[in-house]
Amino acid sequence: MLLSMLLLLLFLLGLMVKGSDWAPALCERISVPVCRDMPYNFTRLPNLIGDQDQQSVAMSMHDFEPLIDIKCSVNLKFFLCSVFTPMCTEAMDEPITSCRSVCQEVERSCAPPLANFGIQWPSVLNCSQFPVQNSEPPCMDPSPAKGLSNRNHRQHDRPSSSSRGATTTVRSRQPIPVSRYELATPTDGCGTQFAMIDRHDLHNKCVLKCNEHWMFSGEQKRFVKIWMAAWASLCLLATGLTLVTFLLDGYRFAYPKRPVVFIALCHFMYSIAYLLPIIAGVERASCQRLTSGYSVLVAHSLSNVWCVATFILRYYFALTSVVWWLILTMTWYLAAGRKWSQEAIARHSSMFHILAWALPAGLTVIVMVTHEVEANELTSLCFICSQSNSALYGFFVGPIALLSAVGVGFMIAGVRSMVRIRKDMRYRACDTELQKLRQLMTKICVFSLLYFVTTLVVLICVAYERVFVDNLWRNSASGCPHHQRGNGGDKYCEGRLNVAADNIPVHRRPVVEVYMLNIAMSMTVGIVSCLWVWSKKTVQTWQRFLCRSLLPAAVASKPVHYAPVLSRRPEAPSSQQLSTGCYHFSLNRTPSKP
Repeated sequence: MLLSMLLLLLFLLGLMVKGSDWAPALCERISVPVCRDMPYNFTRLPNLIGDQDQQSVAMSMHDFEPLIDIKCSVNLKFFLCSVFTPMCTEAMDEPITSCRSVCQEVERSCAPPLANFGIQWPSVLNCSQFPVQNSEPPCMDPSPAKGLSNRNHRQHDRPSSSSRGATTTVRSRQPIPVSRYELATPTDGCGTQFAMIDRHDLHNKCVLKCNEHWMFSGEQKRFVKIWMAAWASLCLLATGLTLVTFLLDGYRFAYPKRPVVFIALCHFMYSIAYLLPIIAGVERASCQRLTSGYSVLVAHSLSNVWCVATFILRYYFALTSVVWWLILTMTWYLAAGRKWSQEAIARHSSMFHILAWALPAGLTVIVMVTHEVEANELTSLCFICSQSNSALYGFFVGPIALLSAVGVGFMIAGVRSMVRIRKDMRYRACDTELQKLRQLMTKICVFSLLYFVTTLVVLICVAYERVFVDNLWRNSASGCPHHQRGNGGDKYCEGRLNVAADNIPVHRRPVVEVYMLNIAMSMTVGIVSCLWVWSKKTVQTWQRFLCRSLLPAAVASKPVHYAPVLSRRPEAPSSQQLSTGCYHFSLNRTPSKP
């Protein structure tokens, strides 16, 4: 059943994973009315502000038309067009904008008229973000003494590798470095640490670029990677020992305790997900490249196969583990409260497997179809989008909370049954079977209670992460005026940042220990499963296995003979016993007549 479900998921994954997003954007002819007479004809979007299409560019330029009308600077129009419709050439994957000297000249000329109206120079046009002339990367200067004439610029009707109107030749493929700035209008973009994508059905979304530090520092990320690797490795080892013990001595794990084995299997696969980013690398496991050339964390996309694999391992096996825990509490109640035998419970094992493997598979497919998958900045792990309430609460927190509530109900009923069993045992203290049942029920109760506590802590941590990120995002997206809020305006304003990483106050930064606690609690149940199977019988099972594996083939293949019983009277053994510590061989002798 498990193999068939995994094959189904892989098949659906192959159908849904579409082409890669790594193809570079093409140059497109400028259609914005204000910029049609620029000394170049083609542009590439998104621009530095984050506009994805020329219609958005036209709306952004409309806010600056009053400034253009007063003609405060001869280079103002050229400068604004180079920002909103940067030049595109075939020689570079990134657009080319104005030089810093052009920005400074425009600011000197146009900032005073704005100040007369009580308006400061827009921070989005901060001159420190533009490249210096005659340096890498290249930039444009419209000065007639340095640039080519407009007639020569427009003599070709297609983009070329020459820099029309630029003071430097195109020599670099690096994007223009931009300084951190605050956004002041709803037409502004995401900021230097973010890039805007338009895949989301509701609104454009700002996504953190790879290798940027927004909520967490680089030192915190490195420490969490070590913390994650240590817990995942320990869980992988513990659950692996549990699974091998089950394969060696499976008859010991009859119902109602067999679900513990499947819980260990789920956490074995779950721990692998935490090791994938370490094995593959952060950028390979959690990043995607946009058509603009920026490499950002995966968001609402299935283009990164490593990210999809991590999501399936985490989400599918987390849900499956909770379902098996529910089955464990239910079978515990049936055995303790309803006095069901192992055979009676085992007859329903097929139903248990269908419920445990099929239900999470259906939810996993739904999440993948809706593309509600994103990568985490701190751990580089892919999971359900933390900024989507419907996805996070509807497909993860909600199902786990519901299953946990039902499991707690079975736990309470099972505890009441154990109390009755304990009262009965006062008068049947010598009943070995009841004593064994009591020990088993106590063991299951402790394990189930531990599982519930760890699951509750994980849900609290997830809720904290969701609320914290949402508050930080909303506090950062304060660039929208009040007339844009409400009536759908929030959808337009959502995700537009005015806070850079270094500017986030310490008291507003997330508590990294909460994320570390989430990782530890997620692995605890898998580690405890090893303690469940650890007993004297387990030691004997491993001893027999190691002896069979390590003994020479000649000794291990020697046949074992048993001496027949010749008399009921106690006599000295008529055979010589050869003990190897793992096998007892008998060399028989024919008894002589008296």
